[in-house]
Amino acid sequence: MALTFGNTTAPNNITTYLDSVFSTSLANYRKTLIDNIGATNAVLYDLIKGESYEEADGGTYIAEELMYGLAPADSYDGYDDLSTVPTDGITQAQFEWRQIASPITYNTKEVIQNEHKIINLVKARIQQSELGLQENWAQAFMWGAGPGNMQTPKTSTVNGSYHVEPLPKLVSYNTAGNDSVSGTAATGTALTVGGIPETPNAWWQNHWGTSAATTYSSFMYELEGMYNLTTLGTGGSPTHMLMDQITYQNFIHAYFAVYKANADALNFEYPFVGKKFLNAKVIMDDKVPDVFNNRPGTQIGGVVNPGTMSFGSCYYINAKFFKIRYHPSRNWDMLKDENGNTFAKPINGDSRVGHVGWMGNVTVNNRRKHGVLAKFARSYAS
Repeated sequence: MALTFGNTTAPNNITTYLDSVFSTSLANYRKTLIDNIGATNAVLYDLIKGESYEEADGGTYIAEELMYGLAPADSYDGYDDLSTVPTDGITQAQFEWRQIASPITYNTKEVIQNEHKIINLVKARIQQSELGLQENWAQAFMWGAGPGNMQTPKTSTVNGSYHVEPLPKLVSYNTAGNDSVSGTAATGTALTVGGIPETPNAWWQNHWGTSAATTYSSFMYELEGMYNLTTLGTGGSPTHMLMDQITYQNFIHAYFAVYKANADALNFEYPFVGKKFLNAKVIMDDKVPDVFNNRPGTQIGGVVNPGTMSFGSCYYINAKFFKIRYHPSRNWDMLKDENGNTFAKPINGDSRVGHVGWMGNVTVNNRRKHGVLAKFARSYAS
């Protein structure tokens, strides 16, 4: 379709043209965009690639059916009366809807200069938006509101709105229950996750522990201990163990020191650096924070410097009990105004602005199948 430039018709023609091209291009690219949102985090990547990226019905909240059974069960024989005792406790967790948008912009000069390469311009703008979304998601999921406040969702500095639920809240450290290593009770503030308070609901508490290991052998013992705790009961074993770089390197050395063998490698095509431990993928992730001190490492040139953290951490995740829920009308679509337009012209400018939007949240439905170990030393004796 040719573009016509003139004093009165150019803005409308250009807007209509690129509106259509952007919408069509994004529709064709959306599956790749969704897959790539998890490109900087193994858990998000596998949730999206698997069956855990699900639509959610509209409503005030995202309702997540709990996978931890509270209903009483008993045997009976013949004419015995069957129990009619109602289920004790809460049968649903409720997560708030969260909205995310990324701008896509262009100006008339760019359109004129790229008249014969419009598709390239559109592709570049979509990919530019994608890269920002990748980093935004990774930080929001792994760090929440940031140093000292990682158990609170990331908050917009512009409007005060919240991002998705952060991992340090969904799998919390020292907020309820007992330390799996020392046995001491939690000293932090108990959280409310999905509308359900951790205390006194022991069935809604994840496992957590504070490392005391000083040798490779005791380090491996602690790793295996938390793995076994999160394996207990129905639902299987952890699928992921997320570690910061130094803890991951210590794991590689400790595994060889203890077992006199190298840890099994992951599938060659898997896009993250990692090994296997029992049935879990052990992944090195630069966004894994110092959980003990409630802060991430310092970013230098866009990459976290692991040497800026005092201690290491390891998250144990069972992907069966995590989901990313989204609303079908807000699944990385171009947002439309009341007239059905996706791009708008600023009053005092010769540019066009549109937004790619998403609405949903990250949810969990069985916290007992997850855990976190903190305060790993930076080095160990052989």
